[in-house]
Amino acid sequence: MASFSPVLVAAAHGSREVRAQTETHRLLAHVRALRPALRVEMAFFDIHRPTVDEAVAALHGAPAIVVPLLLGTGFHFSVDLPALLGPARAARPLAPHPLLVEALLHRLQEAEWHAGLPADAVVLAAAGSRRPGGNDSCRATARDLGAALRARRGAPVPVRPAVLCDGAADGLSLARTAADLRAEGRTRIAVLPYLMACGRFCDRLTAEAGRAECVITARPLGAQDAMARLVLARFDACARRAAAEGGVGARVARWGVPGVSDTAGRR
Repeated sequence: MASFSPVLVAAAHGSREVRAQTETHRLLAHVRALRPALRVEMAFFDIHRPTVDEAVAALHGAPAIVVPLLLGTGFHFSVDLPALLGPARAARPLAPHPLLVEALLHRLQEAEWHAGLPADAVVLAAAGSRRPGGNDSCRATARDLGAALRARRGAPVPVRPAVLCDGAADGLSLARTAADLRAEGRTRIAVLPYLMACGRFCDRLTAEAGRAECVITARPLGAQDAMARLVLARFDACARRAAAEGGVGARVARWGVPGVSDTAGRR
């Protein structure tokens, strides 16, 4: 791949909250520190600039791979991204992936240490999507996290997905999920944010976790080593495909998502 050196364009949700913007920039600083020779640019789906298409256009023809800083295949991935790619290629969303499980385990262990007790059940709380299949990654990650916890602790620790947004497709609320776990005899329930950074969903999660009497609440994924390595892993996988096919080309891979074109960006 010596002759093929694409730019990594990280595409994030826009947020008016400084704390969320700061966490995203910290994550990209970590990515740059892990691979100093790689050019890494920031872009947004909404609210802030540059937008994804503006960031790609500013490269003046240099090959670009857009890595969506998304945990699922909701609206931004399946609708916004194909329309904004231009002459770039898109990597997969960050989930599911073993490095994401590693990052979640780190946040859970951190929260358990602060609480002074281990969780006997976990609610993996996502913002949620109303689109069909938009919550699949949360369910898959919950299964993977449960398997990892069982292997690490030698006993089953149930991990159940929950969603925060109203009307999310096939989603249970955090309160209902926690109540179901308590009915199964679980008393040390941890809430683990399936969220990239602090913001209104994280604030809502914390409030709902308190009302649901969950005893441990972790921090969102944020800027940690496993997340930075995950961004690079998605970039590298897409770069290998692009190099094998002779260049970037305007394409977003379908990945089984209904309505996402394999040739998005070609006009």
